[in-house]
Amino acid sequence: MRVLIFNSGSSSLKFKLMDMPSEIEVFGGIVENIGEPEECRLVMRPSSSSPEGKSVDCMDHGQALDIILKEIDVQGACSVRGREKIDLLGHRLVHGKDIFKTPALVNERVLKDIDALKELAPLHMPPAISVLKKCRERLPDTPQVVCFDTTFFQSMPERSYRYAVPRRWQQDHGVRRYGFHGLSHQYVSQRVSEQMGINLSSLKLISAHLGNGASITAFDRGGVLDTSMGFTPLEGLIMGTRSGDIDPAVLPYLKDRTGMDCRAILDILNTGSGLMAVGGCGRDLRSIMNERKKGNSDAALAVDMYVHRLRKYIGAYFFALSGAQAFVFTGGVGENSWELREMIISGWDSLGFVLDKEANRIAVNGRSGMISTETSKVKIFVVRTDEERMIARLAFGLTGHDLK
Repeated sequence: MRVLIFNSGSSSLKFKLMDMPSEIEVFGGIVENIGEPEECRLVMRPSSSSPEGKSVDCMDHGQALDIILKEIDVQGACSVRGREKIDLLGHRLVHGKDIFKTPALVNERVLKDIDALKELAPLHMPPAISVLKKCRERLPDTPQVVCFDTTFFQSMPERSYRYAVPRRWQQDHGVRRYGFHGLSHQYVSQRVSEQMGINLSSLKLISAHLGNGASITAFDRGGVLDTSMGFTPLEGLIMGTRSGDIDPAVLPYLKDRTGMDCRAILDILNTGSGLMAVGGCGRDLRSIMNERKKGNSDAALAVDMYVHRLRKYIGAYFFALSGAQAFVFTGGVGENSWELREMIISGWDSLGFVLDKEANRIAVNGRSGMISTETSKVKIFVVRTDEERMIARLAFGLTGHDLK
């Protein structure tokens, strides 16, 4: 069965075509910098003639989808026009609130419910929904499955997901902690379990997904104990453009002092804060780390704050678990910044985190593996995340047998 997976970002559209259940990747890629005429490009894997890809004219995610479907036809991997060879479509959606507790087969009711959730993740939900709707137009006879980042955290205990606010806020308005990056945390936890030869039901694990967005999750023997993101992806760690944890009293205070409304303040907390606001040299941690080396004090402070917040969360989860057997880094930053990984783990030998510095330095550019010493009580891993593969598994698991 051929399964085509879409993973929509705010300005990008990743895709992967897979054979299931063998999980063989036919090819994949990304349309990135959507909406930027001079910067938008299509990068294919593994058939791209250039690692930089090719320039494309793409102003929105609907156009990005058209470019991808055309490329699939050109590659001859399946016939989009004939539609008979794409058996199933899978989509990542960031927020399912408490409405979607499992992946869902798309129908009119599901579409209506998803549309109502757009405001909870305004950067990611609208483009993902536009791709989903465009797929219904282009491939009307192909079943579609939506997989939510929030679904994975349904096993969190109430002591972790509930806010200490009036119960009616949750009952009437769904105000509670949901968690995000669930597909990534789910995938890397499975990979660590496989590499250690320990069933997830027996494993205490902390996973750190570090990219432009960032979150940490604590796994306690098969279930999620806690995670750093909350009602929205704004809560928790310092991120590329998000503030992470902040006293909510700041919002009415700034509203009174500046005249800005709450939505405007929230927009700044989501898109104009974090590393970008503190470092003053963009949101890319690589650039910030380089500026830090040049003596830029703001960049140095941004890195220090980022690492400090991470270490606070890791320490809290380590003790909440009464110790962990494994820790895993993933996401663009977690997979590629050996320097940052060393800063995060440094000084924790007494807690059982003993880094193999040489293994850590070579675990970049797609190289996964264990980066702790053999004698380290807590085994430390770098795992390249694969949300698209996780979506393919979930989508096939929901519908695959019925489509054969």
